[in-house]
Amino acid sequence: MPKGSSASPRPAPDQRPRSLRDRVRAVDWRPWLVALYALSVLVVAIPKGLHHADVTFEIFRGGVLHLLHGQDLYARYADYADYYKYSPAFAVLFAPFGLPPRVVGLVLWDGLNALLLAWAVLRLLPDRRGAAVLALIFLEMFGAMQNSQSNSLVTALVILAFLALERRRQLGAALAIALGTAVKIFPLGAAALAVMYPRRVRFGAIFTGTLLAVFALPLLVVSPHQTAAQYASWVHFLPRDAMPDSLPGSGMHTGGIPEQLRFWFGYTSPPWIVEGVGVVLFLIPLLAGARRWDDPDFRRLALCSLLVFLVIFNHRAESPSFVIALTGIAIWFVITPRSPLTVTLLVLTLAIVSLGASSAVPDAIRHGVVMHFRLKTVPCTLAWLAMQAELLGWRRPGARTPDAAAHGTALAPGR
Repeated sequence: MPKGSSASPRPAPDQRPRSLRDRVRAVDWRPWLVALYALSVLVVAIPKGLHHADVTFEIFRGGVLHLLHGQDLYARYADYADYYKYSPAFAVLFAPFGLPPRVVGLVLWDGLNALLLAWAVLRLLPDRRGAAVLALIFLEMFGAMQNSQSNSLVTALVILAFLALERRRQLGAALAIALGTAVKIFPLGAAALAVMYPRRVRFGAIFTGTLLAVFALPLLVVSPHQTAAQYASWVHFLPRDAMPDSLPGSGMHTGGIPEQLRFWFGYTSPPWIVEGVGVVLFLIPLLAGARRWDDPDFRRLALCSLLVFLVIFNHRAESPSFVIALTGIAIWFVITPRSPLTVTLLVLTLAIVSLGASSAVPDAIRHGVVMHFRLKTVPCTLAWLAMQAELLGWRRPGARTPDAAAHGTALAPGR
């Protein structure tokens, strides 16, 4: 620069003005999203508790009281709009939320669901990919929380079980799966992930013992005779719950594939036939890819496939259940290379699945599009088929590899 010139020196590269996109990407959105999840708990739970406006929570709460009073958990009670469908062990596990005053219990319960899910996602992806997943699933999580459903909790437990397996903590994985199974039976499927890790027989023994211990929890509050009677009633109840329209007053289900077949094609055979086919289709790529079990990307993709599988082949999947599937699809989207297929499937899933979750959508649209035409399963099934193909080695055309900084592996080494 000539002496005496008044021109300003050229800014260093790191001092040049950045675009709005760069500034947005530079923000660490994780604490803001966790705060949003926490705030949503207060916004939803407190009004529900004050107005006694939560049917699901009252059923859970009633289960605790019926167990303590020696009443049959699975009888129909006039005070509740639906049946109690969970294990006797869940009635014990729910006691810290069902026994305090209603508002306190609701805040604690909804807070556990929302914040444990956020924590699990950020442990799986402790970078901006985790923030992206939390943003993508927020609306569906919010919808599940409006119904005080346990689906966000189940999602978190499956992810935490996977992370425990990654870190060779078999007891932690067994406990997470056992607790999920006590809440809803289908998280038992997460035990299949253990096939990808060493010492499978040892895990099987640990898991069996842990599951028995969790299911023995009612012995802490009632006699062995009453515990046996409650489990006998549950075993008798489950087949009735599996058959469509067999329980008068039972809530509406948007389906999984078994319900889709019934709704569209009049399929009336037991749903476990379709579910059995689904299990086989899920396991084929998992077992066929044995040579890739050392690959952390393969294992994470198997987790995503599992989360979607647990919903689309569930004969009693409800609208709030789809937070589980959407979480799997969102994780799949951020950990795999972009392609027109993944973008299309994500947009389609968000458009249809989240439509039914949002209370801001007029009831006529939400029920007409999502409930009547039963569309929620469709994009999730398409995404799951793409995941299964990728587990079998299919490479998507037009895929764009994400930048390494954003998509570096966040898991411990697999072997």
